[in-house]
Amino acid sequence: MTSWRERLRLVDPSVARDASLENLPDRIEDLAPVAVVRNGINDTSGRVWAQVRSELVFRPEFEPALDGLAGFSHLFVIGWMGDVTDEGRALLTLHPSGGADTPEVGVFATRTAHRPNPISISICPLESVDGRIARVVGLDLVNGTPILDIKPYVTFYDSFDATIPKWAE
Repeated sequence: MTSWRERLRLVDPSVARDASLENLPDRIEDLAPVAVVRNGINDTSGRVWAQVRSELVFRPEFEPALDGLAGFSHLFVIGWMGDVTDEGRALLTLHPSGGADTPEVGVFATRTAHRPNPISISICPLESVDGRIARVVGLDLVNGTPILDIKPYVTFYDSFDATIPKWAE
């Protein structure tokens, strides 16, 4: 079976055309999950995530890293969607809604899980922090998803008047 890296010709970073990419590492191997999602949801089909309550259960050694977090109203949650297949990782363009009613666009212009590095980034309300458990609402990740990191949402850094293309409205 051909891996997603081979399909995109990413096996050897030395073949990069742009000189600025020549020193880019082919892999980043020292990432380790700090927590896991617990919410009982195992299927994403047709799901509306806005009211879903989830717990981020942190490894015991990261409990001190949660000190001071409870004062924030929202979090960035960065997860690893490891169930994305090699075919999904090799996908570079798609119709965002799954149908021809939207234009075919690059995966970097969508929120699909199908991307070369299936990393999720979500902003969600923080309900509480209790020990090594952070409770959030609206997190669009299934039960058991590894969490790579979290960061507090800080309005003066993270809030922008953004524009989106008409097809994404």
